[in-house]
Amino acid sequence: MGRISEQERIFLRLREELQYKSPYYQQLPFEVVRLTRGQAVLRFTIAPHFVNAAGKASGGVLAAFCDSLMGITGRTLGDQVTTLEINMNYICPVPAGSVLVGIGTVIHEGAKTIVVECEFLNEHKEIVVKGRSSFYILQKF
Repeated sequence: MGRISEQERIFLRLREELQYKSPYYQQLPFEVVRLTRGQAVLRFTIAPHFVNAAGKASGGVLAAFCDSLMGITGRTLGDQVTTLEINMNYICPVPAGSVLVGIGTVIHEGAKTIVVECEFLNEHKEIVVKGRSSFYILQKF
């Protein structure tokens, strides 16, 4: 059996944390589609208990999805990060039962901070939410 690279080690540690060690992530209805250095792709399902009285996804739930996606994206660099600020644009309503694909991309990697952008696409590949966040690097692994 060959040796695994440092990047592969980072992804294995991140997947283990997402699946087994984080109660918060265990409660979110998402599936990891792909992790690469500086990018994460996740699939989220809008469960019935995540909608408002109009039957659309709550803005707070979508913000939590964005924050989670962008935090996971930051972790693909091998850093332990915490959110400094987040900016969201809600582009169109998202009904219950929708399956969204979220794509997070690191757009700046500094010594102490990183900046990540994300967008969520619905089943018709329309952008429904865009976000941008700054993260403070707590620890480099």
